[in-house]
Amino acid sequence: MRIAVLFLLICVFPLAHAQVDAPPAYPREGATKLLENQHVIVWDISWLKQDYPIHRHRYDHTGVYYSPGERIITSSEGEAREVQTPAWGISFQLAGVTHTESGISDEPLRAVFIQIKRPIAGDSELASSLPRFPSDAPLERRSNERVRVWEYDEGLLNASSADSSAHYHDHDAVVVWFDADTRPNVHFVSQGAVHRSDIPSAATRVFIFEVL
Repeated sequence: MRIAVLFLLICVFPLAHAQVDAPPAYPREGATKLLENQHVIVWDISWLKQDYPIHRHRYDHTGVYYSPGERIITSSEGEAREVQTPAWGISFQLAGVTHTESGISDEPLRAVFIQIKRPIAGDSELASSLPRFPSDAPLERRSNERVRVWEYDEGLLNASSADSSAHYHDHDAVVVWFDADTRPNVHFVSQGAVHRSDIPSAATRVFIFEVL
């Protein structure tokens, strides 16, 4: 019995130790930091056609895939699965996941990911007669305890451009927008900000990630 217990400890301890000590997911080759402040870190990520080392996600994160591609995801237990991801899907993952991800498509999967550095914050109720964001009916793509995601596609962008009424934000937000060449751009909107539009003039598609 003592020998069996010792054998289990020898086998399990390295795996548990590797999960705790695994490096963070980013930075890595193919990942470019677009923005960082006390609330978030925003990355432009390509899953290149190569093997990446095991990593551990230190933060809750969300984002949008903007170019389709394929990858192999291997868990810390060694279970591998091939994943094909289309463009414009919304991602969300809680902190603590340990795995590896390797691109396998000639054209790599690409995404903008937002790591959430801070705990959940409350709403900011302003003494104002202005409406709260969103006031121009974007599409709600995802909502949970950490993030609320809104999308303006080309049709909504054209409709929203005619509406220049002011509004305020009761949550911090990251605006991720793409131009005609599908290049990602980002900026941060602070909780309580008041302005007339969240949509850059050159945008063809806009995603607004409210950080809750």
